[in-house]
Amino acid sequence: MVWCDFPCRMASSGLNPSPISFCRHSCYFPVRNRFCSPGRTQPQPFGFMLEFLRKRAQSIVIQVLVVIIALVFIFWGVGTNLMNKQEAAIVVDDEEISFQDFQQAYDRAYTLFAQQFGGTVPKGLAESLNIKQQVINQLIQESLLRQGGQEMGLMVSSMEIQNAIENMVQFQQDGVFSMERYQAILASNRLSPEKYEQSLRYELLGNKTVENISAFSQVASDHEIEEIYNLEKETVSVSYVVFSPDSYIDGIDVTDEGLAQWYTEHGQSYQTEKQIEVRYLPFLYRDIGAKITIGDDELKRYYDEHLSDYQSAEQRRARHILLKAAAGDSEEVHQQQRAKAEEVLEKARSGEDFAQLAEQFSEGPTSATGGDLGFFTANQMVKPFSDAVFAMDAGQISDIVKTDYGYHIIKLEEIRPAETTPFEVARDSIKEKLQLEQAKPMAFELATSAYEGIIGAGSLDAYLKDQPDTAVVETGFFSRSAPPEGITADQRFLETAFALNEKELSSIVETDDGYVIISAAAVKQPQVPALEEVRQRVEKDYREEQAAERALADAEQMIADLGTDGSKLEELAASKGLTVQESGPMMKNDPQPTSSFPQSLAQDAFSLTRSAPIAASPGQVGDDYYVFRFNERKPPQTPLSDDDRSRYREVLLQLKQQRVVDAWLRNRQQNADIRIHSSLKNF
Repeated sequence: MVWCDFPCRMASSGLNPSPISFCRHSCYFPVRNRFCSPGRTQPQPFGFMLEFLRKRAQSIVIQVLVVIIALVFIFWGVGTNLMNKQEAAIVVDDEEISFQDFQQAYDRAYTLFAQQFGGTVPKGLAESLNIKQQVINQLIQESLLRQGGQEMGLMVSSMEIQNAIENMVQFQQDGVFSMERYQAILASNRLSPEKYEQSLRYELLGNKTVENISAFSQVASDHEIEEIYNLEKETVSVSYVVFSPDSYIDGIDVTDEGLAQWYTEHGQSYQTEKQIEVRYLPFLYRDIGAKITIGDDELKRYYDEHLSDYQSAEQRRARHILLKAAAGDSEEVHQQQRAKAEEVLEKARSGEDFAQLAEQFSEGPTSATGGDLGFFTANQMVKPFSDAVFAMDAGQISDIVKTDYGYHIIKLEEIRPAETTPFEVARDSIKEKLQLEQAKPMAFELATSAYEGIIGAGSLDAYLKDQPDTAVVETGFFSRSAPPEGITADQRFLETAFALNEKELSSIVETDDGYVIISAAAVKQPQVPALEEVRQRVEKDYREEQAAERALADAEQMIADLGTDGSKLEELAASKGLTVQESGPMMKNDPQPTSSFPQSLAQDAFSLTRSAPIAASPGQVGDDYYVFRFNERKPPQTPLSDDDRSRYREVLLQLKQQRVVDAWLRNRQQNADIRIHSSLKNF
């Protein structure tokens, strides 16, 4: 399951639907196999090749080649993937995990990561995350938990499954379980009730197993809590000196001999990119479309048939004050929040500023903006909220409105009526759209005809000689990172062009703007340039490296000169013209550090003591090196409160319980018979 990219108002207003709810943008949808866009009818390059072979089927060689291709398709199939395998992807003792289960788990994990990167996980990051191995580990551990629970005699009854489902907010309508909603959501996600309930049984059994194992660790002593509190809240102060390479730059002498020697060792880092010079035949949609005539009758017919595309629904802008109370909260919580909502409503209706009341009382994310939700349509909000808003007049304040999120007080600020864009205004955009649609298949046909002509002529040059009016574009040399503007900057163009050898011809390449046929006119392989060509860059890098080395050497020498007590820090700093700075009291993990001393070095500072006040090596932050001396350690300035004690006890118990579960899983995994299908290694 994934959230769509549409900036749904519900997601920013505190009114976002529960995890499997729907807004009109289908914000929640199942991850399924991706198919070609509907209605795409033009043949692809492989289809073109078969057609090309058929036209020349008189040749015995071609006839044999067609038969071989057909046999390959018959015996090997097309489009096979992990979902088709009948063997188990993973076997944990006697429990098999299917390729379908693995694929679904992988899709869920990939989608979770992709959400953080605009829909696609960058290739390098995907490899470093090793998503595949994480999914394999997760599935193995889930299996071990289930098997362990069964060995303990744990079971999940049908009543427990029923209760779990009935308590899920996503399956409720107005706070009550709805069988129709349950079946509809499962159907939309291509799940049968039996399969969903079986997966839920597995999940609940795993949870029970974790609970039973965690029960072996139920005690967090006051001594442990106080020790953790002291470690977290104690402070340390240091004196420190900064060695910055910037202060050494001007003192670096550069000789021709020294620079040449350095470039001999570092020259590979200045290697140029591969460059190519290409000629290509463009078959661009916009150019072909501009020559297509579309009459007003056709434009008007399209407008009438797609009138809804040119209509905007009524929108309303409202503010709201939310007092949170979820479906699972106690009746006491609901009563308290309702009573509070009534008090705030009375203030609003007595004339107090609604935006200020929202800032003061609202528990939703829009409180900082006075509860402003902006403009939205009826389908963008949950039904009780939407029903109330679209029954109000501008300036009116609602009664208390209850939703799954709690109790709302709403003020309708503004109404934007529904509108229809006139045909005269939409005419040009419709014309461009229809021209583009008709141009796409024509562009492919023209590209196919040209490609066949090139193959028939024997070369691009021979074809151009026979077809002198053919449009051909010639580029100068360019690298992949700095292509010329236009179609040459398209990723598919670049991938194809830079895969060509000199004088080699590409197949038909589809880009966002149309089709191209590319010929590599010339190729320049990467090379290390002569020093004089990049001397300015090399000198700069050389100076920076030498300056950094001197800064580090001086920092290390100061540590050696300080000895074991650090008392000469001020004297040594003065001799080098450096200033000794004071950190002031700082905590090891301060979420809002105020000290000028880098927080990343705080851990090192806390490892120092009065008997060993100097770190063995300089600390580094960015390009700068730090030499620091321990001054003072102070216990927490405020005593441990009862609330903090409870919080620390809860965190410590969770940590202990997690360690017990981790140890149990490691032991089970070491003694389990685990087999992973070889095909997953290349997945």
